[in-house]
Amino acid sequence: MRRTLSLISLSAAASAFLAGCGGGYDDGYWDGGSGVNPLISYVGTTGVFAAWADSHTGNFAAATIGSYAGKRQSLRGSIDFLTGQDLHQPAGVEIYKTSDGHIRAIALASYGDPHSQQISNETAATVDATCSLSGTQVTGANSDYAGVYFAADLQNPVNSAYFYRLPGLDGACNTGDDVVHMVRTGMSPTDAPITVSAMPIATVHSATGSITGFVIKSGAQLVMVDNTFANPVVLGTFASTIGVATALPVGTLQGYPTAQLFLVDGNIVSVNYASRSTSAPLFTIPGWTPVSNGASFAASPTALYLSVNTPAAGSTPESANIYMIPADGSAVASVIDTEAAHIDSLAFPVGGTDLVWGETAPTYTIRAMAQSGGSPFTLATSSVNGGTFTATATTVYYTTWASVTDTTAKTVTRTGTSSAIVGMNGSVIQAPIANSTFASGGEQQPWPDDTVTTATPLETMIQVQNLAPVTVTDPTNGYSYTVDGVSGGTLVAIDTATNSPGVTIGVLPNSHAAYLTGTFRDAGHTGFMEATNAASTNDPATRDLYLLNTHQRDTLLRVTNNL
Repeated sequence: MRRTLSLISLSAAASAFLAGCGGGYDDGYWDGGSGVNPLISYVGTTGVFAAWADSHTGNFAAATIGSYAGKRQSLRGSIDFLTGQDLHQPAGVEIYKTSDGHIRAIALASYGDPHSQQISNETAATVDATCSLSGTQVTGANSDYAGVYFAADLQNPVNSAYFYRLPGLDGACNTGDDVVHMVRTGMSPTDAPITVSAMPIATVHSATGSITGFVIKSGAQLVMVDNTFANPVVLGTFASTIGVATALPVGTLQGYPTAQLFLVDGNIVSVNYASRSTSAPLFTIPGWTPVSNGASFAASPTALYLSVNTPAAGSTPESANIYMIPADGSAVASVIDTEAAHIDSLAFPVGGTDLVWGETAPTYTIRAMAQSGGSPFTLATSSVNGGTFTATATTVYYTTWASVTDTTAKTVTRTGTSSAIVGMNGSVIQAPIANSTFASGGEQQPWPDDTVTTATPLETMIQVQNLAPVTVTDPTNGYSYTVDGVSGGTLVAIDTATNSPGVTIGVLPNSHAAYLTGTFRDAGHTGFMEATNAASTNDPATRDLYLLNTHQRDTLLRVTNNL
């Protein structure tokens, strides 16, 4: 384990700060320093890095960059994913491919420091980017391309499945002779991986959280196989060979859907897992291509929302339609709003009653519409042409900037970045603060220790203040990007219940970090976030990892040094 996951100790001062995180877990499984070696629930990462942290001591470890790829995780429930033992406290797992060809997993509940374990006797897994990354990050790949795929079984966690690509005889992934293997988290180092016919598109669960099957593409058909990839059942047949198929978002607050909307070569259809059938197209996205789905999506518990932009033509300005499709596929798409703008993103927050979107026309504005219908209303406006937001049920946290693109010089410049907070009723909670941004994501409420998925809202947002310009060049397109970056910025925790500034978490070092991203949850308020820039991909070598605590001052720690 020490070769793949080497322990890095914190400084004594930083460790002391983290050790006081409100007593950590309050479920009675931390002995408070009594000398008894406790079973500890460690914090895992939700991003691309393989790492863990102890909320109580501040100790953490991270896998060596370049030694692994394709990391996936499940950070919920109380049953050990590797042994099947009910631990009666938070459990989780991280699983990834290593450069020695093995598949390894880390159980995130342990009596000592977590150790990675080899699962299966696989020796030929590769950390090559084309075999590990997904979507259009892979040159020449369609939007549904997957290098790895993970499915958590929350009823029988040792049955959780990790899928990965191996190159065929041509030695390269994303070609016709790719081989796909599956391993289970409960496998031993002597168990052989299972060769399967395709990479899954979606996982089908029972009402109690067990994996009952997977949806795959097979020629012109969508097919459901069981959890062993046997007993195929045709869900739907299309007019020609399926090129791209993607499962669309669901807004289920608890449990698992029995039907799901899919995007199949530009057509949205409803796939019913119970009746094993596929509907006629409910909507066809204009301008769809295999590398761009042509729409933005958001889901409530009862509906899928999508927006489609129509470019300006002659004297007709750009516009956007917002559509609604019932989540059960019982009706075709209907237009619920038309905006004289370009819609950049949609969101339907956990526990909310309003659809929220950001649009540019030509300045950035945040608008919303009640789920029950009625007229859209404006939440925030700006004098600049770029922005983004994160919404909770009651509040919107947003960032705006002025963006200029020079296609001749291949430059993109963002300036004047500021961030603010507005209530869902339009009330100004925090006026725009210059040279600041909200991190993408934040701290969510801890999951209950159950086997049924439960959506949980954000409890802390992270605002980065004192931004400074960062310039990087993206080698894939040759563009140079200069943005107001988080490099050197100060992190401030914002409690979503009060929206009042909390502790100053720390100051980011000077680097090429432009953005801060990540969502974590931990009863001790400790978690990981990642710094990225315009040249970053899902390769860990293109990102930086940070550890922090949202309730303790000066707890920001840099785990990697890539940017």
